[in-house]
Amino acid sequence: MSDPIIIVGAEGHALSVANVAIGIGMRVVAFVDDNKAGSDLLGIPVLTKAQSFETHEADNFAIAIGNNFVRERVSLEYKSARPSARFPSIIHHSAVIGIASDIGEGTVVMPLAHIGPNSSVGAFCIMNTASSIDHDCHMGSFSSIAPRAVTGGNVRIGLRSAVSIGATIKHGIEVGEDVVIGANSYVNKSIENNVVAYGTPCKSVRG
Repeated sequence: MSDPIIIVGAEGHALSVANVAIGIGMRVVAFVDDNKAGSDLLGIPVLTKAQSFETHEADNFAIAIGNNFVRERVSLEYKSARPSARFPSIIHHSAVIGIASDIGEGTVVMPLAHIGPNSSVGAFCIMNTASSIDHDCHMGSFSSIAPRAVTGGNVRIGLRSAVSIGATIKHGIEVGEDVVIGANSYVNKSIENNVVAYGTPCKSVRG
């Protein structure tokens, strides 16, 4: 029998996570959203957070929340409330995972994503559709890389940082923690912590 999983979230990103989970043979038994509880998504019931803590049908959870900060907070809530909870990495069958690479718990790798060899992706990250990190890269936990965002090799993306759609990061660049890189930006210099940066070339615009 396929592994049951509860998806925390019931918005668009939750649909994308469900698409990957179902595609690799998992059985989505519920979504979680206090504001939508009592309805359904894809014909699957939506529960309250309290109900999801109480259920014994699944100990597998996916935190399907796009906001990096909120995803971190909710993952910690679930770890505290359900000590038995497991957060499997969910990887679409079309993704390419390089040799000697490591993917942390709770991370979701979307269709056509690419993780280069000898790279590491932390816990509860999002690698979105057709995104790519090359060899020897590192994504800090709770970070995210949006559709068709790409990096060269030896790039580091810090804790909770977000690389927006279509951005390109040159090889050897370090993106700090809690950074937002704007859409379609070209990052050719390292970015400090706690800033929003965008443009071609990418520049920090505010802290």
